[in-house]
Amino acid sequence: MKIAVCGLGSGNYKKDILKKSKEIGREIAKNKCILITGGCYGYPYETSKGVMEGKGVSIAISPAKNLKGHKKYNYPIKNFTNFEFTGLGVPGRNLPLVKNSDGVIIIGGKSGTLVELAIALHDYKPIGVLKNSGGITDLIPKIVKACKKIKKQKIIYESNPKRLVNKLIKLIKTKSIVK
Repeated sequence: MKIAVCGLGSGNYKKDILKKSKEIGREIAKNKCILITGGCYGYPYETSKGVMEGKGVSIAISPAKNLKGHKKYNYPIKNFTNFEFTGLGVPGRNLPLVKNSDGVIIIGGKSGTLVELAIALHDYKPIGVLKNSGGITDLIPKIVKACKKIKKQKIIYESNPKRLVNKLIKLIKTKSIVK
């Protein structure tokens, strides 16, 4: 099972959210799921660190064509078990990132995360939102309310990292998304 973690990749990070992001990663590894991220720093990278601590699998879906290009984006190369190079740039890599996941976790975020959320909503992917993580997470309930097509989408809002991951896994397994 692949879980994409999308969120604030650059900017002002909150220490408590960095800690929760790492906890999310450890829980993903504990549940033998594969983490996929956009290969950037920030909250997604902290989940990757947590996955690596838990001896799990963490894949970076890079916007670059190769590792040299990935470094030119000033993206990290440590704490990933594998890279998938798209050559699509940012935000082009967001499409394969979300499409190749079984579920998505949103932590904070700005416009790039909003794009990832839109793809997940369009594809009826199970979504878990880390409550009180700032950025677009504060807007997601309003977005869902405004869009008739996605009102029936199953979205989990949870502030506890372990419960968030476990509820999302359960949702993925039961495929309880209304289309």
